Amino acid sequence: MQVLLVEDDVAVALVVKTVLTREGWDVHLVEDAESALAWDGSADLLVTDYNLPGVLNGLLLARKLREQNASLAVVLMSGDFEEGQLMGESVAVLPKPFRRNALLEAIDQARNAIRA
Repeated sequence: MQVLLVEDDVAVALVVKTVLTREGWDVHLVEDAESALAWDGSADLLVTDYNLPGVLNGLLLARKLREQNASLAVVLMSGDFEEGQLMGESVAVLPKPFRRNALLEAIDQARNAIRA
């Protein structure tokens, strides 16, 4: 599975990348939405911070990437987020801080949401 990880906090990015790599996934890490949109690879899963530097937040990034890949599973990570912002969105929310198991459960939820 190809994962696009978008996170500007280096510590969080390294932890998430390590967990996903150990699970056998190929992880491409970028720091902002613009870099994610410029990446020429294809992803099965987007794991992104909600609050990103620049113009786009993680949810807007997910919407843009889904225009190219409707089956993209999405996990939104955030320490400051209200679930009401996601009405009608098929994404999994992962509150920060989180543990390894919560990350893996959110990925399962995201993958199941896109299949529904």
